[in-house]
Amino acid sequence: MKEIIVTGDNKNQRLDKFLLKYLNEAPKGFVYKMLRKKNIKLNGGKASGNELLEENDVINIYLTDETFLKFSSQKQVALYRGEVDVIYEDRHVLAVNKPRGILTHPDSPNQENTMLGIVLGHLHSNGSFDISRESVFTPAFCNRLDMNTTGALVCAKTLGAAQQLNHAVSGQGSVKTYCAIVIGEVAESGVLRGFMEKQADSNISSLSERGKEVITEYKPITAKNGYSLLEIKLVTGRSHQIRVHMASIGHPVLGDKKYGGAVSNGPRFQMLHAKSLYFQGLEGDLTYLSNKTFEAKEPEDFLKWKRKLLG
Repeated sequence: MKEIIVTGDNKNQRLDKFLLKYLNEAPKGFVYKMLRKKNIKLNGGKASGNELLEENDVINIYLTDETFLKFSSQKQVALYRGEVDVIYEDRHVLAVNKPRGILTHPDSPNQENTMLGIVLGHLHSNGSFDISRESVFTPAFCNRLDMNTTGALVCAKTLGAAQQLNHAVSGQGSVKTYCAIVIGEVAESGVLRGFMEKQADSNISSLSERGKEVITEYKPITAKNGYSLLEIKLVTGRSHQIRVHMASIGHPVLGDKKYGGAVSNGPRFQMLHAKSLYFQGLEGDLTYLSNKTFEAKEPEDFLKWKRKLLG
């Protein structure tokens, strides 16, 4: 028999979801069968699986050692050493400033040296992340940035934080602000609306009459010498959204080879930086983060080109 006491990090999730992560090699049918046969109990009684777990709940799993080992394997998590530019950290969240040239998430099972792997390594080294079998939650980012886009990434260190932050990012509970150097002098602020779809084989997005809705707000900060520094806010958050939208009005992001922003003797990568991520309306354990802005400093190469082109 295995006894599990639910920690605060694992509360507010359904029992069946917890069990499927804990018995990560077991078919769903097996887990529900064990619940029906009372081989898995919650607080000493029969459970259906749809119960919402609370801190200090007790889960008893009555399986043989052989069966338990068969259906429960150590999680495979890639941990990497690397410098982490920490913006903010507490027991629930970690905000970092992502450098250029690194993926946010792995795009294949064996992908090495991603921001997620480096952050998990950081959290493991400071004791915030337990990779043992008993830990069913793996910290995860609530937003993502393109490989060559720099700036603020926020990672949820607990399940409750992940649920709230993901909800905020996907709805109206967050404001994502970027700064970009674009080609051409932009005279007025504007709002771009449309629909966008991505070609999986080429990793190129384009505006179309179908796809997912995209809304981008932009405001010029400085405009001279044939270039502009813009503040851009994402109302929606789609892959390559800013890059596609700015290119669609003849102001591609400087250095963006994929969407027409490459110039002779210019920067090798797009001058796009996720300046800040603001949260509002958070509740419960994260109430204290409502009206909190995580702000990332501009990288040196961005500052260099801003000074060179815009003074």
